[in-house]
Amino acid sequence: MAPIFECIIAGGPQHGLVCRRRWDSRRSAPLAMTSADGQLCLAAARRHTDATHTQFILLHPHATGEQFLTLLAA
Repeated sequence: MAPIFECIIAGGPQHGLVCRRRWDSRRSAPLAMTSADGQLCLAAARRHTDATHTQFILLHPHATGEQFLTLLAA
């Protein structure tokens, strides 16, 4: 079974949005997602919870430090 990764967006119109997907090991590009306002959110932090589950915080360009730190602490 492919590992699952969970992404949480920090900042922007979708602050706190969580999405879960299966990891594609053939993927060579950095993890990123486009938000509802068209801004590119890039991975800023990663945490492995177990062998099959990894969490990422995707940082919106307009995210505040407080928004990022809140999700990082959660």
